[in-house]
Amino acid sequence: MEQVRLTLDAHTLIWYLDEMLNYKLSKPAMQAIAKAEENGIIYIPIIAILEVLRLIEKGKFSLSFSELMSTLEKSRLYRIIPLDTRLLSYMTITQGLDLHDRLIAATAIFTNSILISKDRIIGQAIKDKGIHLEVLWSDAK
Repeated sequence: MEQVRLTLDAHTLIWYLDEMLNYKLSKPAMQAIAKAEENGIIYIPIIAILEVLRLIEKGKFSLSFSELMSTLEKSRLYRIIPLDTRLLSYMTITQGLDLHDRLIAATAIFTNSILISKDRIIGQAIKDKGIHLEVLWSDAK
């Protein structure tokens, strides 16, 4: 069985880890994450973690940031992708997007993974450049 490789953006991460918010995920997104849990890797861009921190600090979500980090760091499933020169080399591919979206898309391209994001602009902007990046969402349930 081939290993499933996914990259999650900030909202997908929050909506997945907080079971009370799972309803915000599309059915294809939930299915893909479930498959990755069975046999895969879920990449978390460092910028997505920073976005989650900002949203928690603004009171938008009731998750505990320290518990979130503990979950991510202890799990064999999640890999936090740091901002380093290897990732930066992919930033030119993602030109035209907001900085955080550029880093998220660059992470998915760098890790050769499927991006799970409700943000349709990311996939279209990359496709317009002739780069293959699979973005999975579909309409929410």
